[in-house]
Amino acid sequence: MATKLLMLLGVIFLISAAAILPLRLHLASAHGETRLIVTDVESGPYVFRVGILPGSPRVGTLHLSVLIQPVAGDATISDGQVVVMATGPEAGMTAGPVSATNTPQNPQLFEANIDLTALGSWTMTLETTSELGQTILEVPLEVTEAGGFNLLLAIFIFALVLIIVSLGWSQLQRRKKPA
Repeated sequence: MATKLLMLLGVIFLISAAAILPLRLHLASAHGETRLIVTDVESGPYVFRVGILPGSPRVGTLHLSVLIQPVAGDATISDGQVVVMATGPEAGMTAGPVSATNTPQNPQLFEANIDLTALGSWTMTLETTSELGQTILEVPLEVTEAGGFNLLLAIFIFALVLIIVSLGWSQLQRRKKPA
């Protein structure tokens, strides 16, 4: 009976670990993990796509992924600069400026982290400059409280209940066996 219980606990551990592992490794990345808040918006000589992580802005660090492309043609933006700044809900409240960085492998994708310090309506300003010219794109954000449903805690509670039920079941089976 002890062997079955250990096997059951091992299975529960593996299932829990498999469910928790993706949650713990969720890193900020611009490769499909951000939620688009600006899609194909033209400003000056550029077309913008802006993604954020977390998908609903919260107090704390916000990861931005900004894709800039020329409005006309399909040239690569090789010398682009994007500076991000945010203006908060209260007078004088700002975050940044922060320079978004790109890589030679993907020069049109700029990434940055900016710290939002209060709840409320923020305006994020993206000042973009390259050989095509300069423009400013303003993006409204509604910053909410962190929190909500904690999946890790729910999995832990589920595993704990499963262990207690299996222990109770094994005790019940022992009592049913004739001596």
